[in-house]
Amino acid sequence: MGKSIASRFENVDLVRSELRAVIINDDELTLEMDFCLEEAHPDYEAPGVGEDCCFHPGLLKFAGISKLSLERAEHSPEAVRRYAIQSFHIEGSKFDMACDWGTIHLQARSIRVLTE
Repeated sequence: MGKSIASRFENVDLVRSELRAVIINDDELTLEMDFCLEEAHPDYEAPGVGEDCCFHPGLLKFAGISKLSLERAEHSPEAVRRYAIQSFHIEGSKFDMACDWGTIHLQARSIRVLTE
């Protein structure tokens, strides 16, 4: 049996993690993430020069979306590569996140966490 959603975030600091991209296809939503790993995480490595966190790329994939609300924040014209997260919550089939990109609220049949 696979790991639960909550167990996949063990030793991951979600609020210090960052959103890289939002991709929408039909009834699917993919969030490209840089997860901030804590020292106890098996993939943890010392942070790179100029970084205060061990960032590890990954994806949050939502399929079978029955409710979706995206509210994009206004940004200056400069290209932003990472968006800071203020709040992050997954409970059952519901997901809510507020970040510099904007806010995301959804309900989906399937929520998968993938790391590279």
